[in-house]
Amino acid sequence: MSIDVSIIMPVRNAAQWLNETFESLMKQIIENINIELSIYNDGSSASGSSLRDETLNIIEQWRKQLELKYKLIVHGYENEEARGVGYGKNRAVQYSSGRFLCFQDADDLMCPNRIHRQYHVAINEKDDAILIGSKYERIPEGSTDRYTQWANNLTEEQLYTQIYLAHGPTLIMPTWFCSRSWFDRLGGFDEIAKGHCEDLTFFFKHLRNGGRLYRVNEILLYYRYHSEATTFSVHEDVIWSVRIQEIQLNIINNLEKLTIWNAGKQGRKFYRSLNDINKHKVICFCDMDPKKISKGFYTDELSQDKRRIPVIHFTQAIPPIIICVKLGLTNNDFETNLSSMNLREGIDYWLFS
Repeated sequence: MSIDVSIIMPVRNAAQWLNETFESLMKQIIENINIELSIYNDGSSASGSSLRDETLNIIEQWRKQLELKYKLIVHGYENEEARGVGYGKNRAVQYSSGRFLCFQDADDLMCPNRIHRQYHVAINEKDDAILIGSKYERIPEGSTDRYTQWANNLTEEQLYTQIYLAHGPTLIMPTWFCSRSWFDRLGGFDEIAKGHCEDLTFFFKHLRNGGRLYRVNEILLYYRYHSEATTFSVHEDVIWSVRIQEIQLNIINNLEKLTIWNAGKQGRKFYRSLNDINKHKVICFCDMDPKKISKGFYTDELSQDKRRIPVIHFTQAIPPIIICVKLGLTNNDFETNLSSMNLREGIDYWLFS
């Protein structure tokens, strides 16, 4: 029997979530789709250890029930240092065989129609180079509300234009569904043990190689928010560095000049993060704050010539513009000002905040 979809689930000390997660898997609408569940245990603490985690015991307790619905594959090891999320996902993929890969975090819950909806999108689109995501709800309800509103309400065009924001991929990783052939062509996830944003680097690699983005505009996942999530192990500076590298590669390297919107901390940090060639493309900073504008210029103290860069009112700004202002934090003042300029996102300006 050939497998249509492999559910890819790395686990590490996930005992407190697994019962709920497996319950959601058992509720999947499968119809005529052949599905396997590939679990890779990335060094969970054995039940007899001092830290004591019941991850493997819970998997075994569910084995017979899961095997009524899925081909079950379990690999990995116990009581060792974690080798990282990217490593765990790659190994779960390696031991699986499905034509398509459905990524599932051990602490999240699938809606009953998730696999059915994403599988049929993949079949109907007839494009291996497509990354399919979906809308989601947070558990607990209301956590990271600004982030959730952003991700769930992006337009089809914004899935591509807002990729440089600190939020991360415009399709959130726990909802990803893609073909095995495309995943293999891209080389899988980076395998760095700790503190690496493997989802973001894979996402950028996907786009650089001509991959498409598709969001199913339905809630197909309940995305859990908690203090032990791997998201919190990734330092902000790591994500910043990856984003800076990508926006220079895709956008700024191809520009002759640019304006930075935000003469404050974030705008100056963005400028200092550019390579020397791209720093010299910055013709000015712009802002709406009279205090910042009144200073007249920003001095690049690290440059040999102590270059002075003008600071102007935003209404005088000349595109292209890199905007280093966070959305949704200025009582809509920034958004109103931006709208008044009739600029085109992805052509006249790009968001980086």
